[in-house]
Amino acid sequence: MAAGFALAALYHLAALAIPAFARVAYAPTYPPLRHVTFVTVDSLVAWLFLLRPRWLIWPYLLLTLQVMQGHGVRVWQTLVHEHQINWIDAITVLGILLGLITLLIDRAEHFRRFP
Repeated sequence: MAAGFALAALYHLAALAIPAFARVAYAPTYPPLRHVTFVTVDSLVAWLFLLRPRWLIWPYLLLTLQVMQGHGVRVWQTLVHEHQINWIDAITVLGILLGLITLLIDRAEHFRRFP
């Protein structure tokens, strides 16, 4: 999971550093500050996945909701209206859900060991 978030941070960093990549990967209205925000968030989550503090599940749940509201809605709309899969959105949704599942499993195992 940490590697996935690190790759997401690099993807947004590339969009900031390489204007030609940003033009291909994002709409012209996508603000650079949003890239900065996601470089920061994705880097922080990558680091936290290495540490796995017990409280990580709560901010991660908020991040999951945000990703589902953005990428999840776009996956659904693209599938329904264009009968296609937007792979970046689909991979993002699957990745964030996989992260949530791993944190839920970690939490359940912790409570099994320390009731």
